[in-house]
Amino acid sequence: MIGDNGADNIYLVEGSEKALLIDTGLGAADLAGTVKKLTNKPVLVVNTHGHPDHSGSNYQFDKIYMHQADIEAAKMYSAPEMRKNVGGSMLNGQKPGEADIYKENEKTPEYIAVSEGYEFNLGDRILKVMETPGHTPGSICLLDTKNNVLFSGDNNNTHVWLFLEGCSPLSGYLKTLEKQVARLHEFTTLLPGHGPAMESSFIKDQAECVKQILNGTCKPIPYESFAGPASQCSYGQATVAFNPKNL
Repeated sequence: MIGDNGADNIYLVEGSEKALLIDTGLGAADLAGTVKKLTNKPVLVVNTHGHPDHSGSNYQFDKIYMHQADIEAAKMYSAPEMRKNVGGSMLNGQKPGEADIYKENEKTPEYIAVSEGYEFNLGDRILKVMETPGHTPGSICLLDTKNNVLFSGDNNNTHVWLFLEGCSPLSGYLKTLEKQVARLHEFTTLLPGHGPAMESSFIKDQAECVKQILNGTCKPIPYESFAGPASQCSYGQATVAFNPKNL
């Protein structure tokens, strides 16, 4: 896991022949240089979704794999002015040191669309795409069945944002969670886009939280963030911030 000043998690998965970089962070520092120090294998790059804290360093790479529905968002958020604005709000004024700043020419990456079941074959390790619309229309997770791990982006954080523009209705997100619950026999560990690793059974808490919002048994409380106001409910370890007009 490559830390991004505490703002998000970036993962580098190495196989016998290739490596896979999962998400590219806020784009404030030299991620490409860091990756070169960690592996000498050819590196594939995938975004779990198009939000700026997961696609910000795309400009440092030649090719980016992601779901078609989020490609335009990633292009927008990795633009220089957008990176500056986002970094200001998510890094709390902290900037990387001079030695850590990306100094090469910015690239215009080729975006390659992936969908359910697409495989990244790293040699002795295969990661499969799981479509998980909700947080964004094109959110995906990456399933490493050999090691029983799901790299879950922002779909399975302890605090999931479902109130942003473009988020699925809560009823649609519930379908994604129920799909994952039906596949819990395939993975035991979640490596999320924010926060520490968790047991995969956590997804059951998420599903129950959303059900209680939809059936009215949860009494929501106000939630405020730099991205705007929302309502939120909790169940077990899971908290979901949502838009009451998008159920």
